[in-house]
Amino acid sequence: MNHPYRLIRPEELAAPGEMEPAVVLRVSLKVIANVVAENVGKKGANFIFHAPDRDAMYLQLDDVPLAFVSFIEARGEVHVYVADRNVQGESRLLELLGRLPLSGVEGHWWTREDQPCWPGNKAGPFVICRRRRSRRR
Repeated sequence: MNHPYRLIRPEELAAPGEMEPAVVLRVSLKVIANVVAENVGKKGANFIFHAPDRDAMYLQLDDVPLAFVSFIEARGEVHVYVADRNVQGESRLLELLGRLPLSGVEGHWWTREDQPCWPGNKAGPFVICRRRRSRRR
């Protein structure tokens, strides 16, 4: 089965300095890692990188690198980091997240007072809906 994502290592991030928090998902990182592992055919594998204050998992989804970060003090939340250039409006990032096996997961956008055009500033909470890429004829 072909998936629109692949697991990557931290050093494969295109521009780690450009990665900024975009959304927060109400789910544990362990759940996300397990679901992704099942879908890439590596059930039971651990794709979480541990640090003293956080855990992280890295994916490339349709050529867009994403970092999923869970901080020790809030284990039930996962912050999704992405380069701002890959967030071209609210729907683009939510469409990408909908390509992952995370249907039904609730989340909300980070707000950025210093960036008036940031899509999260006017967006409310959301629920990820599973989307599949349509086949071209």
